[in-house]
Amino acid sequence: MSSGVVWQWQGTQPTPLFGDGSAFQAAWSPTGDRIAYIARSNSFSDLLLADAQGQPVGQITRYGTSEPPNSLRRVYASRWVFYPTWTPDGKNIVVAAQAGPPVGDPPSDYNLSLTLLPLGATLALPLYSTAGAQVGRSAFAPDGSALIFTRATSGPNGQQRLYRLDLTTNSATPLSGTPEPSYDPAFAPNGAWLAFAARDGDRTDIFALPTNGSGTLQRLTAIGTARAPVFSPDGTQIAFLAINPGSVGFDLWVIDLQRNETGLFTVGTPRQLTTGQAIDADSGLSWAP
Repeated sequence: MSSGVVWQWQGTQPTPLFGDGSAFQAAWSPTGDRIAYIARSNSFSDLLLADAQGQPVGQITRYGTSEPPNSLRRVYASRWVFYPTWTPDGKNIVVAAQAGPPVGDPPSDYNLSLTLLPLGATLALPLYSTAGAQVGRSAFAPDGSALIFTRATSGPNGQQRLYRLDLTTNSATPLSGTPEPSYDPAFAPNGAWLAFAARDGDRTDIFALPTNGSGTLQRLTAIGTARAPVFSPDGTQIAFLAINPGSVGFDLWVIDLQRNETGLFTVGTPRQLTTGQAIDADSGLSWAP
């Protein structure tokens, strides 16, 4: 995503797919026939669907209002939704959303919480919320058993940390083995590894952790500005965003992966695919199945 337009890398160059300046955080469905994305407007955002060609399919939320832009009435009537993540069966979408419009005087926003939005007519299902933190981007385990999500504690010293939500017990705990801060989770197609971005001093890079609870945290990049990893459907590559030294914005990069005899990854040399694309890092990447 760049300047509110969803772009697609196919072949050897990027091309705009859809968007009028308000489209962000696009996510391919598991079957590759739909794209969920966030449309931002004045004081609110909504979850929408497009087909694989970028044509409108439907609108899942209606968090906006007809109240005048920039008015206090509009603030009290609007709310936000972000970071769509498809369930592995493609029937539902999990988002970070507010439970309702602001309340109080002055207006106070609800924290972003994990919410399951069925694509049918049934009601939204709250999954996780807490008064002391916001939630961010999430990733489903391929078997649907758990959801890894970013949790950011409130306050000036709040840090982002990856949490695991067990969807059988509905319990959420810090993800063991991940440093703090860490964010932007992405599962390997077979569910054996979780890639994510993490800070190391004043640098941010891509790391991978085995999901079986044993094994070594592995650093996959050493660029210092890398985030938003996503595995290829066959698990042999990771695409990510990074700022090349001397540049001012994020571009698209890719690395090749191979498993060696110890079970760790042998990582190829990162390759920069775009130059000067100024990609929105918070929107992340999504690899078509």
